[in-house]
Amino acid sequence: MSFDTLKPPCDTLETRPGCIQAALGILGDKWTPLLLGQLVSGQKTFGELESMLTGISPRTLSARLNMLESESIIRKNKYNAHPPRFKYDLTEKGKGLQDVLIQMAEWGEKYHG
Repeated sequence: MSFDTLKPPCDTLETRPGCIQAALGILGDKWTPLLLGQLVSGQKTFGELESMLTGISPRTLSARLNMLESESIIRKNKYNAHPPRFKYDLTEKGKGLQDVLIQMAEWGEKYHG
């Protein structure tokens, strides 16, 4: 599914065309909401995230972390110089997604739990 082409606005929900589409550009894949959900509780290493997200490939996890960092949703904090090791946590922008993730979880529990 591509989110590059501007879709018709959802006038009853959006104050500006493209807001829902922009959110889907970030949250619209299988792993990103699950990854962000793990970071809500605090900093995690790559290995911790890989263990928590059973079934994610290291390549996919790395790609999602890089995308979220480039969107300023997470930050990468070096905690060891040699070899380089990092912990990931949510930025303020990323913390703003917590309510969305909670609502997704509540909806899933209500209708698919």
